[in-house]
Amino acid sequence: MPRVTLSRSFAVNPPACPEGKAKVDYFDTQLSGFLLEVRSSGRCTYYQRYRDKFGRIKQTRIGPTDVLSLEEARAKARQIRSQTVMGFDPNAEVERNRRMSSFSEFVEEQYLPFVRVRKRSWQQDEKMIRNRLMPLWGNKMLSEIQRGHVQGFQADLVHAGHKPASVNRYMALVKYIFSLAERWEVIDKSPARGVSRLEENNHKERYLSAEETERLLREMSRCQSRVVPDLIEFLILTGARKGEAAKARWDDFDLERKVWTIPLSKSGKDRHVPLSRGALRVLERRRYVDCEYVFPNPKTGLPLQHFHNTWDRIRTRAGLPDVRIHDLRHNFASLLINSGRSLYEVQKLLGHADISTTQRYAHLAQATLQEATELVSSRVSGESD
Repeated sequence: MPRVTLSRSFAVNPPACPEGKAKVDYFDTQLSGFLLEVRSSGRCTYYQRYRDKFGRIKQTRIGPTDVLSLEEARAKARQIRSQTVMGFDPNAEVERNRRMSSFSEFVEEQYLPFVRVRKRSWQQDEKMIRNRLMPLWGNKMLSEIQRGHVQGFQADLVHAGHKPASVNRYMALVKYIFSLAERWEVIDKSPARGVSRLEENNHKERYLSAEETERLLREMSRCQSRVVPDLIEFLILTGARKGEAAKARWDDFDLERKVWTIPLSKSGKDRHVPLSRGALRVLERRRYVDCEYVFPNPKTGLPLQHFHNTWDRIRTRAGLPDVRIHDLRHNFASLLINSGRSLYEVQKLLGHADISTTQRYAHLAQATLQEATELVSSRVSGESD
């Protein structure tokens, strides 16, 4: 291991490699670990030797003399030295990048096997990935995908005319994929970090007055077929999601204990819903149906799925064309809160996994509290309502 003071002239015209040797390493006397490798072929390359965190001697390639000047190579060598002192291993990083999965490989070999057993909507994920993400990033290494690519994908969806809610669903999937890659240490940092959700112009939550509810029930009573009106009334009385009620089986109900068990609800757990007298009356009307489902399609015997036309006719005749089926769930929550029930109770009855979802109704609770303070004010001041 000869030691020399590496100079420009030496790097340009080093001694020939002795006969019988494949290469000679010339170590610089000015910078520890910096060396010039001279091969028998005449090719000369700069390297930096270092010790990794386990004390093992390694060296990393800087570049050939016909590409890098001595000053550039020495500056790079100093940078590598400072990094290795801090525990960074440049060779390990090179090897990691060499073994880096492509987006396609990561999705097929790690992401999809993971979500297939943990996420109920994995098939929808797979469809979105294959239709949108694979054509875009399938052949890219995960480490190649940067924040700009993610923001560009979001912008392209907007320019294609997708609504903010749809764009946000795609972005939620993208963020989940890259967050798992980061958690599993496949990449250092998710490129989706810092990419904000689009603001959604959500349909304003609609609540029914007592008079509107009466009009709706009156129109429902005029329907010849009872399955859709019964289902709608059951939604009004339980605050359940449409899909939960439509798929309800008689085996899910304990009428003696007045409990409806929703198996594997949206939160991923069984949910136990207490049944009111009104809800029990609806179930009693359905007892004549000879089917495992409470609200079956009369023709197929399967859960009722498509009944928008009937619902639209009922709400229009009731003078409530802007009321959606999901608004019945909001209405259930508003009735509870305006009756003085807590957000915690509403959370449990609606089956929200996170109280933050129920917080949308906090303004209703605030209005109820305002009424309570006015009650105190009237008592103290002697005013009548």
